[in-house]
Amino acid sequence: MLTLQTRSSHETAELGRVIGERLKGGEIVLLEGPLGAGKTTMVQGIARGLGVEKPVSSPSFVLEKIYEGRSPLHHFDFYRLDLEDIEESGFLYDLDPEAVIVIEWADRLGGMLSDWTLRISIDFVSPSVHRGCFERAELRNVKIRVKDEGMANGIEQFIQRGKADGGKTGK
Repeated sequence: MLTLQTRSSHETAELGRVIGERLKGGEIVLLEGPLGAGKTTMVQGIARGLGVEKPVSSPSFVLEKIYEGRSPLHHFDFYRLDLEDIEESGFLYDLDPEAVIVIEWADRLGGMLSDWTLRISIDFVSPSVHRGCFERAELRNVKIRVKDEGMANGIEQFIQRGKADGGKTGK
């Protein structure tokens, strides 16, 4: 598992872009974390890395949005659903094998999808870790479980670049 901190929504999106650039199509990316943690921001970066030009927004009320890029991006948001609703919707039974599938609120899936490529957890940094109110509001802990070694290497390079510029990107 890779663990890092992002210092801003821009840096969270940039991490998403790095991930998106390495996706080829056929991957499943699961995103978890509390409301407002940065899941949609991460998806916006992934979309940019895939060459999506349209603005990306949360599909909370429509459940799925599809974007065209170098690979199609199917963006799901299961915030308003429980496992039974997800199963009944049928969304996950006929996934496009050429598309990148990104699912926000993936913790609602239970064990429904075991064939994921990346599992990303984004959370707020505890107030006791950092004293500056404004800066603390932007800090996020990001944990990434990766099944692909090439993807892990690209993310590690992102972390190392953050360390080189004196930031707290990697830890």
